[in-house]
Amino acid sequence: GLVPYTVTVNNAADSSPVTAASVVDHLPPGFRYRQGSASVDGVMIEPQVSGRDLRWPGLAVNSGQTRTVRLVLVVGAGVGEGEYTNQAWAADASQQVISNIAAATVRIVPDPTFDCSDIIGKVFDDKNLNGYQDDGEPGIANVRVVTARGLLVTTDADGRFHVPCASVPQADRGSNFVMKLDERTLPSGYRLTTENPRDVRVTRGKMVKLNFGAAIHKVFRLELDERAFVPGEDRLLDSWAAQLPALITALQAHPAVLRLAYPPLNRQASRLEALQAELRRRYAHREGARADAPPLLIELEPLSTPTHPGGAQ
Repeated sequence: GLVPYTVTVNNAADSSPVTAASVVDHLPPGFRYRQGSASVDGVMIEPQVSGRDLRWPGLAVNSGQTRTVRLVLVVGAGVGEGEYTNQAWAADASQQVISNIAAATVRIVPDPTFDCSDIIGKVFDDKNLNGYQDDGEPGIANVRVVTARGLLVTTDADGRFHVPCASVPQADRGSNFVMKLDERTLPSGYRLTTENPRDVRVTRGKMVKLNFGAAIHKVFRLELDERAFVPGEDRLLDSWAAQLPALITALQAHPAVLRLAYPPLNRQASRLEALQAELRRRYAHREGARADAPPLLIELEPLSTPTHPGGAQ
């Protein structure tokens, strides 16, 4: 890209004439002067180039006079996204600064075609719970997904969403991009069948697909307190443990969520961890396990006080 600059040197009316001034322009890193673009008061004058400094020496600036220097800089191919400041000042014959230091800042933004990575995706009804959208699995409308920077995106009537120029990845190895689905916006009874949040690898100038699957789940609620456990231990009483096989059979029949409701007691955390581990072990090694059985999903629901006298329900 080309960036034009104008540098104006003004000698106040009550000042003495300056007979041998120099105008110095200090280029931002990665910028370079475009040959043949400089002029002083409309006359083409090439500057002296020394590193990142351009210098127009031997300019006389009389009292009340204004001199105008115009030039064009080229943004180098290696310049990344961000802000870059060009500085200019007037100097005397000994190269001492005799004016204020003027500054102009430009912001380099990514080119959508070559630098950005677009995200396209869909929230779909994952009827077979395999995490992929198969034929006959429609999209779910009006579901909200969120980027790591707080951008909110709502799916359309077909469950689709699009984030244009979602990220400008690192040029040499790409970057990760994370999105999270707001589960509160799913239709009643739906639970996610894919990970949440999800991350994908994005590359400059390429489009990436990021989908979320959800399906209707039946909810089984198991409410319990310390009376369901062996005193002083983290295992269930035998009378309650004997009912777990029936629960496991019901859970594998169709997509379901097991919700453990419990009061916040001191020992309850370790007991709940032990109970979840036991349920997962039994579910993984159950008799008559079906290959297409849904995964075991467990949710926790704190209770203020136990509501059933038997210890569990």
